[in-house]
Amino acid sequence: MMAFLFLPLTLVTSCGDDDGGGMDPDPDPSTVVANFSSQVDADNSLTYAFTNSSVVNGIDDRTFTSGWDFGGDGNSAEENPSHTFSTEGTYTITLTVTATDGVVGTFSETIEVTAPKNRYALITDTAGDDTGELRYGLADSIRTGRITFMYRFVQGPVDMDIQDGFINVAGTSTTGDFSLVEVRLKDDAPNEFREGASDATIAAANFPMGMANVWIPVEASWSANGETAPTYTVVIGGQTVIVDAVSTTNGGDGDVEGHLAAVKDGVANFQWKYASNSTISDGMYHVDDIKIYSSDSGSEVIVFEDDFQGRVAGESLDPGDDAANPLTPYHVNSADASVGEDQ
Repeated sequence: MMAFLFLPLTLVTSCGDDDGGGMDPDPDPSTVVANFSSQVDADNSLTYAFTNSSVVNGIDDRTFTSGWDFGGDGNSAEENPSHTFSTEGTYTITLTVTATDGVVGTFSETIEVTAPKNRYALITDTAGDDTGELRYGLADSIRTGRITFMYRFVQGPVDMDIQDGFINVAGTSTTGDFSLVEVRLKDDAPNEFREGASDATIAAANFPMGMANVWIPVEASWSANGETAPTYTVVIGGQTVIVDAVSTTNGGDGDVEGHLAAVKDGVANFQWKYASNSTISDGMYHVDDIKIYSSDSGSEVIVFEDDFQGRVAGESLDPGDDAANPLTPYHVNSADASVGEDQ
């Protein structure tokens, strides 16, 4: 009789597609789509913000690194950088995106970068019964301080007319005879005092010649003690006009008491006025780079500044004129004052 021997047979199958325990030795590469958008800064047209909208698909880890080339004007490895170009011109911006598996994508865009247009306060005079005026008032008087700003006169488009401009540095009252000091600014003659100066101060003053179409810096400083009339110093165009002059009323003996009460604690109001109450002029008085300093705390600090760059050309600086722009810090008595822009 024949005997048969049966041996067990075990069948081994793989659950994967390879011999590596289920791991694909050659996974499919990712797909990378590089892209970005740009936005010019409202305050500085040389500055752009770049938003990276690149995407990585096809792999689990979709993160990536970014490399920016700002047309030869600099580089960045930030995902969403901001860049200020060194000068205006045409720049081709290139973004290189690298996925975690090494796949690279690029995107380029050309932009036209322009230099910032200077903005400033533009004061005119369209009313025959008042002056054009930009006024700023402080909540509290500054006893020891100074103000700096730039001004420029420009002819009108029709009459080619330029009237006088003024800077009035005042205490609690803006009445002329109660001013701490007011200077009349000219376009074709020496500047001069209008208020706050004695005959001796007027005789000793060293005023420069006013000019049109030129930005001229002005600085006025003052010192008050709460008891006697304060002193002031004026510098125009880098030329010292007067140093430590005593503020004086021009209204006669009857205004001495009122003048002292208004100015003894220092300065609380500033007025940039154009033309006279009886004049209408299409000339323009430009004011820029206003800075008001206080040293009352023992060290000098800026309490207010405005270079008008963050504002919109044509915007009214009178808070009573433009309900859509309630954030203007200027006094409601401002009139014919708006934001100008160089072309």
